[in-house]
Amino acid sequence: MAEKEHFEALQRDGATFFTPLHASRAPFSSTEFRESPHDVEIEVNLRDYLDVLLRRKWLIGSILFAVFVTTAIITLAMTPIYKATGRLEFTLQSPKVTKFEDMTVPQTQTREFMNTQSKLLISDSLAWRVIETLDLVNNPSFNTDIETENGSGLMSGIGSLLKRLVGHSSEVDPSELERHEAEVQQRLLKSFMKSLEVKAERDTTILNLAFSSENPAVARDVVNTLIRSFIFWQMDKKVQSASLANEQLGKQIDLARIRLEKSEAELNRFAQKAGIVSLDSRMNLIYKQLEAINTALAAAHAERLSKEALDMQAREAGISGMPMVIANLLIQHLRQHHVVLVSEYEDMLVVFKPDYPEAKRLKAKIDDVAAKIADEEDRILQAIRNDYLAAVKNEDGLRVQAEKAKAQAMDLNDRATQYNILNREVTANKDIHQSLLQRAKEIDATMGADISNIQVVDNALLPVIADRPRIKLNLFLSMGIGLMLGLAAAFLLEFMDNTIKSVDELSDRFGITILGVLPEVEDGLKDKLDDLVVCDPRAGFSEAIRTTRVSIQLSTTGVGSTQKLLITSTTEGEGKSTIAVNMAKAFTAAGEKVLIIDADLRRPRLHKVFSQAVPGGGGLSELLVETRSLEDVLRATDMKNLYFIPAGLLPPNPAELLASKRMHQCLEELGKTFDRIIIDGPPSVGFADVLVLSSLVNGVILISTLGKTHRQALSLFRSSLANINARFLGSIVNRLNVQSRFGGFYSKYYYQSYGYENRSPERGTEASLEGPKSSAAS
Repeated sequence: MAEKEHFEALQRDGATFFTPLHASRAPFSSTEFRESPHDVEIEVNLRDYLDVLLRRKWLIGSILFAVFVTTAIITLAMTPIYKATGRLEFTLQSPKVTKFEDMTVPQTQTREFMNTQSKLLISDSLAWRVIETLDLVNNPSFNTDIETENGSGLMSGIGSLLKRLVGHSSEVDPSELERHEAEVQQRLLKSFMKSLEVKAERDTTILNLAFSSENPAVARDVVNTLIRSFIFWQMDKKVQSASLANEQLGKQIDLARIRLEKSEAELNRFAQKAGIVSLDSRMNLIYKQLEAINTALAAAHAERLSKEALDMQAREAGISGMPMVIANLLIQHLRQHHVVLVSEYEDMLVVFKPDYPEAKRLKAKIDDVAAKIADEEDRILQAIRNDYLAAVKNEDGLRVQAEKAKAQAMDLNDRATQYNILNREVTANKDIHQSLLQRAKEIDATMGADISNIQVVDNALLPVIADRPRIKLNLFLSMGIGLMLGLAAAFLLEFMDNTIKSVDELSDRFGITILGVLPEVEDGLKDKLDDLVVCDPRAGFSEAIRTTRVSIQLSTTGVGSTQKLLITSTTEGEGKSTIAVNMAKAFTAAGEKVLIIDADLRRPRLHKVFSQAVPGGGGLSELLVETRSLEDVLRATDMKNLYFIPAGLLPPNPAELLASKRMHQCLEELGKTFDRIIIDGPPSVGFADVLVLSSLVNGVILISTLGKTHRQALSLFRSSLANINARFLGSIVNRLNVQSRFGGFYSKYYYQSYGYENRSPERGTEASLEGPKSSAAS
């Protein structure tokens, strides 16, 4: 009771027990934490992913198995669906029986043409034609909602539906009947389109038609009926188009005939009024006269020019040399006679003088002949002149007549303008009427004469093997999907799991030195785990403890002493107390005088390990409140040079007690007696005890467990030690699974290399005898 009252007094005056933390510490060694761990680039390799898969293999396998079994059950429970398939070949243009053009315009692009045919095959009108032909409304394998009652056709199903709705009323509303008829029709069409599949083969004009149904006969009949109905439907469309075109052309022909008759009547009335018989020059008198006058005028003009030239030549050059004078027979005779007379006269003048009577007579004859020649030439010259004047007069007369005829023609042209307009309208109406009559005759000739451009390649056969469900494919897909889901779940859990996964992560990511790696202890050795380093020194765990002890001894050579060590962890259950006990015994086996202190004043455990040394006398808490002395709380264990101070009673203020001057004084005093002081502290997260103890020791060792130590807790622990300038030696990895990637490495290259596994009793006994020497030497 006195001790409890003293603890309460300490809780009230706890502030007086705090001492300043040691700000001046030895400089950090290579074993202490490194700066800026977040700046370290983390290398991810294939082995890390393989390690995730190995650790999560049961999760992946479970998901894979669940997906596989579920898929298998669902697949086997599904109703078999049969698919029947048929094939159609299309040509871009129908074969021509006649040379006339068809009423439908062919599509020249193959892709557009095939797309159009595909859309036509899945049209509602064609689908309903097939449904009615096969009476699928009353087929239970197609219409699952059909009533099992007498009656046939769509109206029977609608009637039964209306009877249920109106309570067998004798009066049925027509609008209600129409509405339900439309609902049934739309439902059946939707079901039909869902089961129908139309697909074009690549780079061909062949379409594949497939229909799926629970009844294989229904699937076959639907495809074959759809093919026949489509062919007939296409032919009916052409006949219908021709009929509609013929009917429309009949109306247009009647209108064209009326317009033609009206335009001809208007033309005749205008011609009678204007006095126009015809505008054709061969039939019109005015145009004919004008043409004749123009021809005559041109000839007269040419004749006048010729005679004018002849007259001018005769006057200017003389008439004697004109061809017509030379050719005149009278003049030729006179000139010959004149030449004879002149010759005789000249002969006579040789003998006689000109006064000779006979000479005078010859001279008179010569002058008479010359006068006759001159008279004849004057007569010819006057004739040429008269011909020229007659030609001029004739030309002038024809020109006057031409002007009169031209005036009459221009007047006729003025009147013929409207006549031509009316005549052109008559001609156009006549052409339109004639072309419409010709097209109507062509349509009558081509109606029903076209050959279909659709050929059946394959009719649908009765399917004997179900198309769905595809058991093998579903199971293979389920395995793939299950594996993907399993991998996704594994990596998702791995991503959400914030614990340390590998030894390398401690060093590479957080810059923490690995002091040792302790394997998972076999089940047969767990009951003596606290004393394993002594009772089974050849065990892998024992060897790892000794290796860690050597690592601690050599890690701070030349830097500072590691006489006082604090062993802690981020959370409870990571094995810090067990490791502290075995480390203490390993240092003792190495020849050191060791003291282990249970400083976990919240949940102490070492008093259970050294139960034979704790019969009474109090512990650390009593020592710190000065109700006990060091001699009272210091206990010897059953191992030589190993001493123990239990935690004692649990105080209400552990942090204040550990931070008291008394704690610092006791550690200083104990350091003079013992070579090594190992303090088993509480977990670091959530308590200030570890920070207080870290300031009192020469080094802090963190116990980490893969898959349990959290990254945030580890980062917070390092930051806290850095804030108080505590010395962090490194971490000991505990409970490494030797079957995992890292465990297998250590087991293969460390523990098994020297025959620790499957050793014989003789060698084991010999090794046990040599063990202390080796330890002492170490």
